[in-house]
Amino acid sequence: MLGLRHELTRKALHLTSAAAPLSYAFGLERRRLLLVLCVLAAVAVSLELARRRVPRVRLLFGRATGPLLRKHEHEGWSGATWMLLAFVGVVALTPRAAAIASMWAVAVGDAAAAVVGRALATRRELLAAARGDAVAPRTRKSVAGGAACFVATLVGALWLADLGPVVSIVAAVAATLAEWPRVPLDDNVRVAGAVAGVVMLCNFLLAS
Repeated sequence: MLGLRHELTRKALHLTSAAAPLSYAFGLERRRLLLVLCVLAAVAVSLELARRRVPRVRLLFGRATGPLLRKHEHEGWSGATWMLLAFVGVVALTPRAAAIASMWAVAVGDAAAAVVGRALATRRELLAAARGDAVAPRTRKSVAGGAACFVATLVGALWLADLGPVVSIVAAVAATLAEWPRVPLDDNVRVAGAVAGVVMLCNFLLAS
């Protein structure tokens, strides 16, 4: 589990990915955004493969990013790589509004959940330490973190993707549920896929 300072640093970098949905929403052409994302994803995947096979690359990568990586990211691919691949997928395969909402949910909704959850956990740990109580490690997501993910995703779906209240609420619920479980599949992929999927489903049902 990352400490609060490292979590804030990690998610501050994570929030820079909001440039993708913002630029798409404010007029960047799909093919240009897709080109940029494909180039970045190719670089990220190449780096992942290199750090598995080249000790020197693995050492340099660990020195540069080690404190910001979660335990499973030292052994597998980083969340940033999965996020870029998820962005490529939703931009290439889904309508513009669905892609914007899903990328925003990953960039901002997931970040909000992590920061709020970690901040509250740190506060509980400090209070427990002040009382002299044993501090149990946090093993599951918090309700507050889920609520932060819901609100952040809802704002993006309403304001940025212009999906309308009903579809935006459904998208926010989907992001929150997809972000919650601790399973092997990276949460960036889960959130992006869940939001894009339910947005397309809702639009299909409402148009029928």
